[in-house]
Amino acid sequence: MTDNHWSKLPPGPQLRRIIAERLGWHMRKIPVGHEGIAYDYLIYDNNDRFIYQREAKPDELENEATIIDQTWMAAVQDDECPPWDEDLSEALDLAYGMEREIWQENGTVYAWVKSTDYTAEADTEPLAVVRAWLAATADDPAYFH
Repeated sequence: MTDNHWSKLPPGPQLRRIIAERLGWHMRKIPVGHEGIAYDYLIYDNNDRFIYQREAKPDELENEATIIDQTWMAAVQDDECPPWDEDLSEALDLAYGMEREIWQENGTVYAWVKSTDYTAEADTEPLAVVRAWLAATADDPAYFH
């Protein structure tokens, strides 16, 4: 059984981080050791294109998990990160090449991606597509990097 804690998340950085990681975005920690900087934390997209950098000083390393979370949150709020959860064309890019459908009933937006087995609902079309895409790719080994 897959963990679908994302199924009720609102649009925003937490959901975008899940999408980015599902796509293969990744972080590298590079030792620097000069000018008061201990490490650079770098985020790259699935094509290994640089997206975001954060410098960490030695005194910040006491809680590395916080540095990692803060770096991811800043990266997915940066202009380099597509707003998949808020822009329909970006959401549809996620599902490129997959069958899909979007419709509305009684003020709720529904979408499925890949098959009707992966139907999701939301208040907006992009969010419904993103949730359906996350469901459709949850157990797909092509999306685990």
